[in-house]
Amino acid sequence: MSYRWVILAVGVVAQAASAALLQGLPALAPQLRSTYGLDLHTLGLVLAAVTLGLVSTLILWGMLADRFGERWVMSVGLVLAAAAMLGASRAGTLAALLVWLFLAGAAGASVNAASGRAVLGWFGPAERGFAMGVRQTALPLGAGLAAAVLPRLASLDVAFRVLAASCVVAAVAVALWVREAPSQQPGRTRGPSPLRDPRIRRLWFVSLLLVVPQFAVVAFLVVYLHDEHHVPVATAALLLTLVQFGGAAGRLVAGRWADRQGLRLGPLRRIALTVTVLFVLLAVLEEAGAPAVVPLVLVAGIVAISWNGLVFTAVGELAGPGKAGAALGLQNTAVAAGAALTPPLLGRTVELSNWAVAY
Repeated sequence: MSYRWVILAVGVVAQAASAALLQGLPALAPQLRSTYGLDLHTLGLVLAAVTLGLVSTLILWGMLADRFGERWVMSVGLVLAAAAMLGASRAGTLAALLVWLFLAGAAGASVNAASGRAVLGWFGPAERGFAMGVRQTALPLGAGLAAAVLPRLASLDVAFRVLAASCVVAAVAVALWVREAPSQQPGRTRGPSPLRDPRIRRLWFVSLLLVVPQFAVVAFLVVYLHDEHHVPVATAALLLTLVQFGGAAGRLVAGRWADRQGLRLGPLRRIALTVTVLFVLLAVLEEAGAPAVVPLVLVAGIVAISWNGLVFTAVGELAGPGKAGAALGLQNTAVAAGAALTPPLLGRTVELSNWAVAY
């Protein structure tokens, strides 16, 4: 097997472990509410804590990947994330929990830019969209596995320890098998910073907007289905898993579609328009009841997840060899900013109005 597929496999494992930590918490929303006595708005803040940590360090980790390489950045970051989740498992107060989750996100951010940089370096343009789609499936895959497994564990502290263990396993895999692509040897960055490229900044803004509908579904699907449509928590968690896995498949399809067209932005526009239509329908039909709304919100969630790999690939290609880490760090910062802002703002919107207005 070509070594580039080893790189892709390890990148998927590392990103899945990071995603389980970063996006797995919504599956634990009912336990978090009961353990800490949270209202919907405060729950949104807890769910956003990991993402806020992610936002704070993404560009820094990307620059470190450009300077020192993916192996060092990902392995160290994953070990630190595991340590933070062990701290979260022992948090006795809400304030302590928020601090540990923030630190876990700040450390786990190391994987987001570095693993994408590795894939970009080892795959050529004709395969890059699909390869990046495979890598991007790790996010919904990791989150989906977390949604399937975490609610069935004995307690929150056990769930947090399982997340820590997954980060350690991924760190070992990275340390053993990842090496730099010849075109992206660390420390060889030349030319202007990709952060100054207006095309990359526009894609940053696109990412910020498109992640809002994605997290409108992902962050609150379990709570929404349970509270509004009386779906049992276990069933709602399984439906969240279905959405995450469906979104993962959507990223593969979008990546292959983009490779065949030789384009990234044309498919992206079509996905954005489809998401818009689906959320308009959700707003209109929200009062129609579970038989109409549940299938629609599942489809909307799947489509809303499928776009990310296209933007990720486009940003990395625009930045070029040796500067992809910083550029992908910027793009991931936009995604994380939208992901962090959406849960508390959406929670407050629902409390002040209703789900139809939020959608």
